[in-house]
Amino acid sequence: MSVARRSLPTVVAIAAVLALSAPAVAQQAPTLGAPATPSTTSAPPPVTTSSGNGGLKTWQELLIFGAGIALILGIAFAILGDARERAAKLRGGGADPATAGAPHKHRQQAKDRARAKAKAAKQARRRNR
Repeated sequence: MSVARRSLPTVVAIAAVLALSAPAVAQQAPTLGAPATPSTTSAPPPVTTSSGNGGLKTWQELLIFGAGIALILGIAFAILGDARERAAKLRGGGADPATAGAPHKHRQQAKDRARAKAKAAKQARRRNR
Protein backbone atom coordinates (compact mmCIF):
# COMPACT_ATOMS: atom_id res chain seq x y z
CA MET A 1 0.00 0.00 0.00
CA SER A 2 1.37 3.41 -0.82
CA VAL A 3 2.13 6.08 1.75
CA ALA A 4 -0.65 8.31 0.42
CA ARG A 5 -3.28 5.61 1.00
CA ARG A 6 -2.11 4.99 4.55
CA SER A 7 -2.23 8.65 5.52
CA LEU A 8 -5.77 9.25 4.23
CA PRO A 9 -7.48 8.22 7.49
CA THR A 10 -5.00 10.38 9.38
CA VAL A 11 -5.80 13.39 7.20
CA VAL A 12 -9.53 12.80 7.64
CA ALA A 13 -9.14 12.53 11.41
CA ILE A 14 -7.07 15.73 11.60
CA ALA A 15 -9.60 17.60 9.46
CA ALA A 16 -12.45 16.43 11.70
CA VAL A 17 -10.62 17.51 14.86
CA LEU A 18 -9.84 20.93 13.39
CA ALA A 19 -13.43 21.41 12.22
CA LEU A 20 -14.82 20.49 15.62
CA SER A 21 -12.30 22.59 17.56
CA ALA A 22 -12.94 25.81 15.59
CA PRO A 23 -15.90 26.94 17.79
CA ALA A 24 -13.90 26.25 20.95
CA VAL A 25 -10.99 28.39 19.75
CA ALA A 26 -13.31 31.31 18.97
CA GLN A 27 -14.47 31.60 22.62
CA GLN A 28 -12.66 33.87 25.02
CA ALA A 29 -10.79 32.28 27.88
CA PRO A 30 -11.89 33.45 31.34
CA THR A 31 -9.51 35.74 33.15
CA LEU A 32 -8.36 34.49 36.51
CA GLY A 33 -8.72 36.85 39.46
CA ALA A 34 -10.45 39.58 37.47
CA PRO A 35 -13.84 40.76 38.72
CA ALA A 36 -16.79 39.79 36.58
CA THR A 37 -18.20 42.66 34.56
CA PRO A 38 -21.67 43.49 35.81
CA SER A 39 -24.46 43.44 33.32
CA THR A 40 -26.21 46.79 32.82
CA THR A 41 -29.43 45.53 31.31
CA SER A 42 -32.48 46.74 33.15
CA ALA A 43 -35.06 44.84 31.16
CA PRO A 44 -36.02 41.41 32.45
CA PRO A 45 -35.16 38.49 30.22
CA PRO A 46 -37.93 37.50 27.82
CA VAL A 47 -40.13 34.64 28.91
CA THR A 48 -40.09 31.71 26.51
CA THR A 49 -42.91 29.24 26.29
CA SER A 50 -41.25 26.76 23.99
CA SER A 51 -40.79 23.24 25.28
CA GLY A 52 -37.47 22.80 23.46
CA ASN A 53 -34.51 21.82 25.55
CA GLY A 54 -31.93 23.88 23.67
CA GLY A 55 -30.19 20.91 22.06
CA LEU A 56 -27.85 20.88 19.12
CA LYS A 57 -28.61 22.81 15.99
CA THR A 58 -29.16 20.96 12.73
CA TRP A 59 -25.78 21.92 11.26
CA GLN A 60 -24.07 20.70 14.43
CA GLU A 61 -25.84 17.35 14.25
CA LEU A 62 -24.90 16.98 10.59
CA LEU A 63 -21.29 17.82 11.41
CA ILE A 64 -21.18 15.20 14.17
CA PHE A 65 -22.79 12.50 12.03
CA GLY A 66 -20.54 13.38 9.10
CA ALA A 67 -17.43 13.09 11.29
CA GLY A 68 -18.68 9.74 12.62
CA ILE A 69 -19.26 8.39 9.14
CA ALA A 70 -15.85 9.64 7.99
CA LEU A 71 -14.24 7.95 11.00
CA ILE A 72 -15.98 4.64 10.33
CA LEU A 73 -15.07 4.77 6.64
CA GLY A 74 -11.45 5.56 7.50
CA ILE A 75 -11.26 2.59 9.86
CA ALA A 76 -12.87 0.30 7.28
CA PHE A 77 -10.46 1.54 4.62
CA ALA A 78 -7.46 0.83 6.86
CA ILE A 79 -8.71 -2.64 7.80
CA LEU A 80 -9.50 -3.67 4.24
CA GLY A 81 -6.21 -2.30 2.91
CA ASP A 82 -4.24 -4.17 5.55
CA ALA A 83 -6.20 -7.38 4.90
CA ARG A 84 -5.54 -7.17 1.16
CA GLU A 85 -1.84 -6.57 1.80
CA ARG A 86 -1.57 -9.55 4.15
CA ALA A 87 -3.52 -11.76 1.76
CA ALA A 88 -1.14 -10.86 -1.06
CA LYS A 89 1.81 -11.83 1.15
CA LEU A 90 0.19 -15.14 2.13
CA ARG A 91 -0.57 -16.00 -1.49
CA GLY A 92 3.08 -15.54 -2.26
CA GLY A 93 2.86 -12.25 -4.05
CA GLY A 94 6.62 -12.14 -4.47
CA ALA A 95 8.66 -10.35 -7.07
CA ASP A 96 7.85 -12.79 -9.90
CA PRO A 97 4.11 -12.67 -10.73
CA ALA A 98 4.38 -15.78 -12.92
CA THR A 99 5.12 -17.98 -9.88
CA ALA A 100 3.08 -15.99 -7.35
CA GLY A 101 0.40 -18.66 -6.82
CA ALA A 102 2.51 -21.75 -7.59
CA PRO A 103 3.27 -24.19 -4.75
CA HIS A 104 6.80 -24.61 -3.51
CA LYS A 105 8.67 -26.99 -5.84
CA HIS A 106 10.18 -29.04 -3.01
CA ARG A 107 6.97 -29.39 -1.00
CA GLN A 108 5.94 -32.76 -2.46
CA GLN A 109 9.46 -34.15 -2.05
CA ALA A 110 9.50 -33.06 1.60
CA LYS A 111 6.14 -34.74 2.19
CA ASP A 112 7.37 -37.96 0.60
CA ARG A 113 10.49 -37.96 2.80
CA ALA A 114 8.43 -37.33 5.93
CA ARG A 115 6.03 -40.16 5.04
CA ALA A 116 8.93 -42.58 4.41
CA LYS A 117 10.52 -41.60 7.72
CA ALA A 118 7.23 -42.08 9.59
CA LYS A 119 6.69 -45.46 7.90
CA ALA A 120 10.19 -46.62 8.87
CA ALA A 121 9.65 -45.51 12.48
CA LYS A 122 6.33 -47.38 12.62
CA GLN A 123 8.00 -50.56 11.31
CA ALA A 124 10.79 -50.19 13.88
CA ARG A 125 8.25 -49.90 16.69
CA ARG A 126 6.50 -53.07 15.46
CA ARG A 127 9.81 -54.99 15.44
CA ASN A 128 10.66 -53.87 18.96
CA ARG A 129 7.44 -55.18 20.57
